Amino acid sequence: QASARSSCMRAGARAQFFAMGDPAAGKGGTYYVPFPVLALASNGGEIFCTAGGGGSTANKEVPNVVHAQSYREETGKLSTVAALNTGKSLVVSLTHCPANDLWLASSRNGTKVLSLNLAQNTITELCEWPTESEGKEPEQNIARFSPDASLIVTGGTDGLVKVWKAEKSPALPVLMRTCGTKTKEILDVDFSPDSKFVAACDGAGGCRFWEVAKEDPEDGVVINYTSSAVKGKVFIKLVRFLPTESGKVTLVLGASGPRGPALVGLFGPDGTKLKEVNVDKQPIKSMALDSSNTRLVVGLMCGAKSVYTCPGLKLIKKTKELHSLPAQGVAFVGEGTAVSGSGDRDLHLLNIKGGGGSPFCYFFILLFALIAIGFMVFRIADKGAALGQGKGEL
Repeated sequence: QASARSSCMRAGARAQFFAMGDPAAGKGGTYYVPFPVLALASNGGEIFCTAGGGGSTANKEVPNVVHAQSYREETGKLSTVAALNTGKSLVVSLTHCPANDLWLASSRNGTKVLSLNLAQNTITELCEWPTESEGKEPEQNIARFSPDASLIVTGGTDGLVKVWKAEKSPALPVLMRTCGTKTKEILDVDFSPDSKFVAACDGAGGCRFWEVAKEDPEDGVVINYTSSAVKGKVFIKLVRFLPTESGKVTLVLGASGPRGPALVGLFGPDGTKLKEVNVDKQPIKSMALDSSNTRLVVGLMCGAKSVYTCPGLKLIKKTKELHSLPAQGVAFVGEGTAVSGSGDRDLHLLNIKGGGGSPFCYFFILLFALIAIGFMVFRIADKGAALGQGKGEL
């Protein structure tokens, strides 16, 4: 603990900053960056962060970095506004918390707390602490703040879901509880909108969620995904809580068969599947809700992405293969842009404005089209009658 605190206090001094360059614009919304994109997250506005690099052995050739990008929808301008060199530590996951405007970066066996200062164009590492301890080379896969910023949940290769009490940086978070029994590595975690529940999915293919304040039952509520679209076992890989008007727990689960297809399902608090959509024949890779929780973007192993309404799961847009490698991370930027990043060193920005219109909007568009067609038919018939009358007079 003392060594971790000392590491935290020296983090700013160790951080290496370097000259920034804007992503190079390609065709059709593609932008190129100088590193493999392994992590991506948005602040819900026009800012999103990406991370990646060459790892501990190739960091000189391909520096391990975190970049902050600004995307202006009205001009289509994508700019790099801040950057942080993380040395030999490769960041593999990023999340953002609107309540405190801080970012959590998963790197090696622990978590870095990052702060983005747009006025000074800097990213600062506030502190770092280890969370994974078991195994030969333990690695963290995911860390996420609760919506009220009071808690942090982490998960990784040691197969333990840990909830930490967040402290004001540079003080280190304090372990509050470990949720459930040890399982295969933790793939994804999330908090409920009221911060009272926490959910996690793991390499065994299941999803569990717990009430944070209660120790029992030990493994909480266990959800297993079954679908007629998959022959054999369905593996849950991604989890998000979805706010509802009733206040009942609703989970959005991203899942796949061993080789596909990619599925997204809505589940109730008792594990009942409420709705399902078959996204693609290949497996799912990433998933994110927008800030209003009304749209969902899904990144696919084939390098494509799809956008759906939520909770309706109606398709808004589906792309062809945009990346030559899996869509490692996805997020929403601005009012109507879905961004994805990949290990092939590129980003893609998809304009989805107008895609999520209400059924009434579509009804009036259809009604207007029918009226226009009717008017054209009437005009043609009227002209035909006039021509016929003219021939009779001749």
